[in-house]
Amino acid sequence: TQKRLLEIIRDNTFRLDRMVQDILQLNRKDRGQPEVISLLPFFNTFRQEFCQIEHIAPASIVIEADAALSCNFDRLHLHQILWNLCRNAWRHSRQQPGSIRLAASRAETENVIQLDVIDDGPGVPSAMHAQLFEPFFTTESTGTGLGLYIARQLAEANGATLDHIENTAGGHFRLSSKGALH
Repeated sequence: TQKRLLEIIRDNTFRLDRMVQDILQLNRKDRGQPEVISLLPFFNTFRQEFCQIEHIAPASIVIEADAALSCNFDRLHLHQILWNLCRNAWRHSRQQPGSIRLAASRAETENVIQLDVIDDGPGVPSAMHAQLFEPFFTTESTGTGLGLYIARQLAEANGATLDHIENTAGGHFRLSSKGALH
């Protein structure tokens, strides 16, 4: 029983530490340094890091992006947003090759780039749509409920939007950002 109590304390300490780190990340959102980011190389580097740290096979994430696409964004903010979205996508996916699709495309609106993170899981239940981006809303017992909230705040700090797309199978989140003109 003492071992189990220590595990509970450790788990809660980890969860609280994550929550504090997430809140500190929010505090840094106004210190962004936008730069032109070429999306295909950024996605490839991101996939390599994410898969290594999260212990998943690189084939689990399929990248679809034209080599010419770039956006104007703070590099660390974009990394954090994608990490939060991909971590959620993996958690709710089938966890097999191709379970996550990371795509970049030019929107119909002039000079807008859409970054989509799509998983092959069951999707977000409609009863949860309104709460998705609220702070401290979570469906995971170990979650802080700050991931999507922080991702949206970081998007807004970069003049972008982060939305849940409801009309697709699986989970689908879209970051819409200004494209970078060369």
